[in-house]
Amino acid sequence: MRNSLISTCVFLSLTACGPVAVTDQPTTSGSRCLSLSEPGSSSLSASLPSRVSWLFRVDSCSGEPVMGLSATQFEIFEDGKKVSAFESQQRVAPKGERYRLYSVMLLDLSGSMLRSGDFAQLQAAAHQYLETALQAGGDGHRVALMTFDGREQPQVLVPFSSNLATLRAGLDSLSTAECSTSSDCAGFTDRRTCAGWRCVDDSTNLNGAVVKTLGALEAELAQSEVPWRDGAVVIFTDGTDQASRVSSSSALDAVQKSKQHVFSIGLGGEVDVATLQGFGKDGYWPVTKADQLAPAFTEIAARVAGLANRFYTLEYCSPKRSGTHALKIVATVETEREGRLTGTLTGQFDATGFASGCQL
Repeated sequence: MRNSLISTCVFLSLTACGPVAVTDQPTTSGSRCLSLSEPGSSSLSASLPSRVSWLFRVDSCSGEPVMGLSATQFEIFEDGKKVSAFESQQRVAPKGERYRLYSVMLLDLSGSMLRSGDFAQLQAAAHQYLETALQAGGDGHRVALMTFDGREQPQVLVPFSSNLATLRAGLDSLSTAECSTSSDCAGFTDRRTCAGWRCVDDSTNLNGAVVKTLGALEAELAQSEVPWRDGAVVIFTDGTDQASRVSSSSALDAVQKSKQHVFSIGLGGEVDVATLQGFGKDGYWPVTKADQLAPAFTEIAARVAGLANRFYTLEYCSPKRSGTHALKIVATVETEREGRLTGTLTGQFDATGFASGCQL
């Protein structure tokens, strides 16, 4: 398992409108480590009367998200001169309008899972994931619930939502009794057999579900109205693919080619560890007993929330009134283990038409 940490320096990545001047190159030692990237949409913007806004992310040098920074941990420099935080109304603003994280919880509800007696603990662990992911993920997190068994398509239990009550109700609906014997399934034309209280296809279409879920996530990201977005899938299973609708190699290839974050949890001794490790490119959690599911889901939820919380929108009112100006932001983190850690990012903005009266 992986644990969150802050390493020996801070890593900042951003996008800016116009050319970005890089003054520091990434290093593997010392107190500064910087990398800049452009995802395709401008994150540095200037608007009248004199508001400057910059969306960026903060990671450790090892790639771990750095969360919880306040406006006091950032310094702003224009043309090499520090801008007073008191005179500029500097603040870290909500990021939900410009950044959104979409995560999918994909749960195995094949016959083996439903008959094992472990479903109640899985359901409770999934509830804990929702609590942690939405509360810690901030205003920009949307979660979808999907399930799979032997059918060709994974089932959408709840589409992307930030409403905890709606998502919890979706999870609770899985306990609704639909049948007690397989003969009762005649009224459910899309299902084949009965596994206790739900009509399902007893087989396990794990590979197909992973591929289809990634496709659904990427389609949601493509139609999102926000300029910055990120996606994650959390896969849970207690077995291996039995349906053979999609090969393991094809599913693994789809995961590796996808830009989305993928985490996996395998319960019991019948899982294909190598495959789940391949699926969980951002982390794999092997769980031997169902009572270990809640800690695993909670830890993953915190990591998923961290993907959102490493993004910051820093806003301030600029004292400039015309012309193009160099902008630099310095982030500082104090740690007990490593001491003071810093990172720097640079860009430029146009102050044409700027005037007094800026209010954030």
